[in-house]
Amino acid sequence: MTAAAHVAVIGAGPAGLAAIKSLLDEGFEVTCFEQRANPGGIWAFSEVPTHTSVTSQTKAQLSKFLTPFSDFPHSDDVPRHPTGADLGTYYRDYAIHYGLMDKIRFGVTVEAIKRDELRKLWLVKISGKDTMQPFDKIIYAVGTETKAKLPTIEGQEQFQGRLIHGQAYKRPEEFAGMNVIVLGQGNSAADCAVELTEQASKVYFAHRRGALVIPRMVKGKRFDRFAMWKAVSTLFWAERFFPALHAWMINKNFTAAMRSSWGEIEPEFRFDWHPRYASNVTGVLMTDDLIPALRDGRVQSTWSLRKIVGPKAVEMEDGTVLQDVDAIICCTGYTTPFGVLDEAAVKFTEVDPKVPPQPNLYYNVISPEYPDSLAFLNFAVLFGSASQCRELASMAIAQIWTGKSSLPPREEMDRQIRERQSWYVKRCYTEPLVQLEGLVEPDSWMRWVHSTAGTGLYENLGWTWQGLRFSLRHPRTYLLLAYGVNTPHMLRYFETRKRKAWNGAMEAIRHANKMSRLDLSKKEEKQE
Repeated sequence: MTAAAHVAVIGAGPAGLAAIKSLLDEGFEVTCFEQRANPGGIWAFSEVPTHTSVTSQTKAQLSKFLTPFSDFPHSDDVPRHPTGADLGTYYRDYAIHYGLMDKIRFGVTVEAIKRDELRKLWLVKISGKDTMQPFDKIIYAVGTETKAKLPTIEGQEQFQGRLIHGQAYKRPEEFAGMNVIVLGQGNSAADCAVELTEQASKVYFAHRRGALVIPRMVKGKRFDRFAMWKAVSTLFWAERFFPALHAWMINKNFTAAMRSSWGEIEPEFRFDWHPRYASNVTGVLMTDDLIPALRDGRVQSTWSLRKIVGPKAVEMEDGTVLQDVDAIICCTGYTTPFGVLDEAAVKFTEVDPKVPPQPNLYYNVISPEYPDSLAFLNFAVLFGSASQCRELASMAIAQIWTGKSSLPPREEMDRQIRERQSWYVKRCYTEPLVQLEGLVEPDSWMRWVHSTAGTGLYENLGWTWQGLRFSLRHPRTYLLLAYGVNTPHMLRYFETRKRKAWNGAMEAIRHANKMSRLDLSKKEEKQE
């Protein structure tokens, strides 16, 4: 590896921006390709129907204390839970501050990525060009919410209304005066249904199962205030080694938060829940407004859609037929796109006939076939801040490619891949919910990515002799880091001679904790 190695980063969302920054920190030459006009991925509003993006009313599920990059704090005037516009501006400001904009080619679609084995290069074909551009390495940072999964509905050919995926939904005004079915169960479906009540005549929330419905604020305090580093890392460890105990603890806390916020949710809303929902990313529905909208009649809960039976008639799974339906918005998720990559670049394994084929990636990040030149930031999913996880992974990739961190032999990488795939298949059979593509076992993944990136957190804050020494020598700092706000600025505090530390980290950590205390000291806000 030489410092002049040229890396292509595909995508300039939060993951792609983190990748560019991590690579530049290590002296790589970087070119990023982004099909949109702005950085920030889904947080930059787009009118294009095939571009997933925030709407004018989108709000982050996590508070501003957990969402910044490790070396670029939010400004104090950003609201507790940033809006989509706030985050879109933040990511653009980050790119400008660190000189990333000059590395990004906007309005460019990557059409193909091929491997040139003879020259040991990757060839990238972009829109508007007949030739392919050579690169030494590739980081695939195309977002997880890119390729929409639009269901095939029986009888849909006779439907005369509007049938779209939630990806194409941009604003409620387009559905003024309409009767609209929102099909889906997740946060996007809930947000869409609530937004539509401003303009639509009738809104149906069509879902097949229940969920743990939790607002961002519980008893006037932000729900994520308990996400301290020590608490989160211990819960990940418990999930790995004592899954039943972990499920009981999480379920107890989440159900308490739900009940204290809403009381007993009406049975007709069909939000029955399973004790394992709390241990599943898709089992928790974070929304401030859906339950109030259901209670005051602005949204009607229905069974999921079975088939279309007329030009504007829809039959639900309980046999009910809804008439005069003008639009169906399918908030039915996304699938991870690997399509532009050479088939030889990513190999898949059919582990089980009932589970989609799984890509063979070490910790869902590194290609075992091309570990020194191909990595992914779009196929590792776990509870927590997605942007923080992707920044961690980008740090780890950069450290591997500079030689500061090493990978195990191919046999060990293959063993880890098989182990993760078996773990995933088991969850598909034993958990009550559909498992997200790219789901990883969080404890082992976090330990690997922190160690590889070189954050020093597990060594100095974990249950280790080094951690004990650090707690005794620097008790105040230890308590601040382990039990204070789990701010991403902690990722840049310890000097480990791996990822680049940040001189402003401690100041930013203290300021985040100060602002958090002020936030929590505010008079309890009434739950709407």
